Formats: sequence, structure tokens, C-alpha cells
Amino acid sequence: MAELLILGTSAGVPTPNRHSFGMAVKQNGKLFLIDCGCPASMLLKKMGEDPRNIEAVFLTHWHPDHAGGLPMLIQDLQLTQRRRDLTIYGPAGTTRKVEWLQNMFIIPPEVYPFVLKTVEYTEATLYEHGDLRIQFFKTGHLAQDNWRKLDEKHGFQITPVAYGFVIAIEGIKIVVSGDVLTSEDLTHVLPGADLVIHEFGHIHPGKLAQFVREQHIANLLITHIHHEWDERAEELQRIVSGGHSGKVRIAHDMMRIKLGTGDQG
Repeated sequence: MAELLILGTSAGVPTPNRHSFGMAVKQNGKLFLIDCGCPASMLLKKMGEDPRNIEAVFLTHWHPDHAGGLPMLIQDLQLTQRRRDLTIYGPAGTTRKVEWLQNMFIIPPEVYPFVLKTVEYTEATLYEHGDLRIQFFKTGHLAQDNWRKLDEKHGFQITPVAYGFVIAIEGIKIVVSGDVLTSEDLTHVLPGADLVIHEFGHIHPGKLAQFVREQHIANLLITHIHHEWDERAEELQRIVSGGHSGKVRIAHDMMRIKLGTGDQG
């Protein structure tokens, strides 16, 4: 039976209660890491998991709260003698950025006993592993003109692009928002979703509540919590639940959700 492991649940500013964002799907002992905020490898260990069991890493985008734990994860796997190849799936620019990261943190590929690969996905990409399928959709998080102008200013080396994911596993459909410009970024992927995981780093709670009601989202998990709401989980749940008959939960660090038992709802 598959599980969803919620690692860190903060947005851009970690708090005393919440580490940077990350989560993983676990199935048959294998881990599929979704974003790698710091300290992903340590949080996996605190949850009783071995980072060497990571089958693949999927990055929604390259902001540090989503990718800042990557160099430490690579070094962890180097020093614990991982042998199997590891693939990092990310948006355009990922191959170049991983190479930069290897040089910056003095972890060139020659020093570790596994092959590190990269795949730059698009909306046409379908990842498959057994009955796990992951599809990718763009969000508006980094699609504004100011990011395009900054990218041009820096010789098109920033490559600002952000995605969300649709995960299908054991007959369950999970929508992971990634970071969004507005909740409407998700509308086209919501039909048939058994669980919607929505970020709360860039959305007003009233706007999220309205979206949840209008889209009749039955099962909502809110994560990527803005630091000003760190200790206001009950208030946030009350606001988003208002006038809504579906289930609303606020994620916390090191949370486990069993899939296929109804617990995902």
C-alpha cells in the first residue's frame, strides 16, 4: 500500500515548527521525492526512511525552498555509498543548474559511486514506474513579465518556470499544486482528483476558501504554509472550511497519509 510522506511544510521562510517544503510518495519500499527543501534527507531519516531508497527526485521549480536540500541529499548519498543511478526530473534549465550545483558545492560527479542523471520534463512528459504515473502542468508562479525581463537581463540563465504535478497511484489521483499565481492554475487538472494538495505561500485564505467551494474540492490538504500562519493552523482550517462540506486538513512536518484506505480524504 502506498503512502504519502509530508516532509517540510513551510513556504519561503522556515519556522521553528516547519522546515522547507518537500514530500514523497512511498510504494514497495521505494521513495519518489517531490521537491527537496532543506533538510529533506534528515527529515526522511527522522521518519524512519533511508534516503538511499529514493528512486527519483521531482522538482516543481528551482526556488530554494523547493530545491535547497538537493546538494545535501547528493552528499548524503555519496557518503552512504548509494550505488544505484539517481535521476532528477525538473523543468527547463535543470541539467545546467545541477551542473552548477555540483561545482558550487564541490560535489562533482567523479566523487560519488552512482550516476546522477537529469531529465527536463515538459507538459508532454509522462513518468511511469509500475502503476505510478506523474504528469506535469505549468503554473503561473514564475510566468509574469518581471521574471521574463530578469531572465533576459541575466542572459536567459535563470529559466523561470514552475509546474504542478498530477500523480496517479493505486487507483488514486493526487493533484500537487506546486507554487501558483492563483488557484485557477489548477482548474483544468481537478476533475476526478481524490486528493488536492494546495500551497499556501502565495494565496489569501479567503481566495483559497472561495476556490475550494466553487470547485467542490472534496479532499484538501494545505501545505507550503506562509510563515505568518505558522501557528494559526486552526484558524486557517476554519476559514477555508467555511461554507464547504469537503474535508480540509493543514499539513504538518513529518505527516504520513496512507493511500488507498480512505485516509487520503
